[in-house]
Amino acid sequence: MSEDKAIYCRIETSAPNTSLQGQTIVITGGGTGIGRAIAKRVTEAGAYTVLIGRREERLKAVADQLGEACCSYYLYDVIEADGSLCIFEEMENGINRKITGLVNNAGIYIDKRPTDFTIEDFDSVIHTNLRAPMFMTIGFLKYCEKNQVKGNIIMTASNRALFGDYGPYGVSKRGLIHYTQGLARELIGTGIRLNAVAPGMTASEINGVDISGNLYTSSAKGKRILLPEEIAEVVWFLLSNYSQCIHGAVIPCDEGDYLR
Repeated sequence: MSEDKAIYCRIETSAPNTSLQGQTIVITGGGTGIGRAIAKRVTEAGAYTVLIGRREERLKAVADQLGEACCSYYLYDVIEADGSLCIFEEMENGINRKITGLVNNAGIYIDKRPTDFTIEDFDSVIHTNLRAPMFMTIGFLKYCEKNQVKGNIIMTASNRALFGDYGPYGVSKRGLIHYTQGLARELIGTGIRLNAVAPGMTASEINGVDISGNLYTSSAKGKRILLPEEIAEVVWFLLSNYSQCIHGAVIPCDEGDYLR
């Protein structure tokens, strides 16, 4: 007979500070999960955030919680990104602030047996998880060049990109890591930084896990599901000048579960 197990987690975070004062950070997928936690964490550090997503009610709820003095939202489907800087100029005009950072966090996950994936599944995941962040980044780089901004870019990858995976999700995230490392090398010396985090299974809508519920999972070596606030703490660090010597890194955030 199997024994029921329960794991709950209390995390430690740094105190609110001014490490991101004067920064304006765009966060895709900012209405839920990791994106929402990142928005909260960076506003605590003094940044102004612009949340991007498709569901206005989710974005508005986060923006209202954080307050109009430090957060706004922009309705946009990231798969429409085409490398143009127009979206960043529109956001700048709407908030009257220069944009200094981009967190490519939006993503989708489809779980099926290896032989059940369809072309539509593949295209949907690849377009959202790989093509969209690539072309959002291209647009932001053009914006930075035009406005002489020393920008900071963060990619939300996944630890599933660090070991073999048969589904389009892992494939898309592996491609995102490859792009991150290749582009980071090209950006050396420009003053623009680019890094990625690779979370393990995190309590969020995409994984169907209640953040306040049981965090036990048998699938991870650490036997627990991560909290989005834990990932947000690492993203805050990468956005801050405390990490200015870090460029082109992919930081696994999964208690070492990727070490297989």
